[in-house]
Amino acid sequence: MPDKSNIVSAYRPNGSGESLCMRRRRAVVLVLVLSGIVLLTVSLLGDLTSAGRYVSLPRRSWERFDPALASRTPDLAALFRSAQERAGGRLGEIPHSQAMEILYGTVADRFTHGDRARYNVFSNWALWLLGGLSPNRGYIQDPDILLRNGHSALCGDVSHVLLRLAERSGIRARHVLLNGHIVMEAFYEGSYHAYDPDLEVTVRDKSGQVLSVRAAAADMELVLRAYAGRGDSEFIIAIGKILGDTSDDVYLVYPPAGIFGESGQRPGRVEQAARHVRYGLPVALLAAGCFFVRGDGRKGGEA
Repeated sequence: MPDKSNIVSAYRPNGSGESLCMRRRRAVVLVLVLSGIVLLTVSLLGDLTSAGRYVSLPRRSWERFDPALASRTPDLAALFRSAQERAGGRLGEIPHSQAMEILYGTVADRFTHGDRARYNVFSNWALWLLGGLSPNRGYIQDPDILLRNGHSALCGDVSHVLLRLAERSGIRARHVLLNGHIVMEAFYEGSYHAYDPDLEVTVRDKSGQVLSVRAAAADMELVLRAYAGRGDSEFIIAIGKILGDTSDDVYLVYPPAGIFGESGQRPGRVEQAARHVRYGLPVALLAAGCFFVRGDGRKGGEA
């Protein structure tokens, strides 16, 4: 049999007329409200100040990086508008080969190479926490977040931005995952054409036509000539081997984004969900705290 005196004491008012259960309830309310305020403040600071920015690295000697372009293109829509300004009209109304040249140049001008494009506690505290458990979860894949918070990214992210811009122009595009590097291909004039906006390279034939990954792999002399100057001789040889071996290349076309959509999206469903959790959870915590406070108020009035 349980000790009834202990059970009763949990509900018996103390000297101040407050029960143990009431004190615990108020402690829970305090934790809920403070947690909600802290998380909401952190998220607002990330959106309204520079606290959410990642570390952007300086340009390499051969990079085309344009700081003015980076400052006026905080999202994908702004970058697309900038490309259309360069085109002097709608990109969808000019030949796709010309549109891709403009888009490729715009993306090359917008980024420097860097591996620091990660979420911090201000840009998304949920993904920052997940990144501590699984490092890959901390990298930014969302193009808008990538553009808003800096100008340095890896090959997969930069080529993904170009891929999304191509799709906005009505051009079919796909990601090509090589064994150690990532580029994108755009489909026009009956075939695919490869663009490497990270290393700012297109491999072209004698007529100036941009080749696909497979077509470029068949002519290693063209590949080595195109990538000359992008690093030391050892690096150029390594890139040549990566592009020359197409046996394990992976071609990806991404399904429409959506938390409950198909798998294989970019950004992934976890990153998409975390965008909502970032503000949704603190608001829910504050609402729960207010609910408990109102409940206590009703009980106090009844007493």
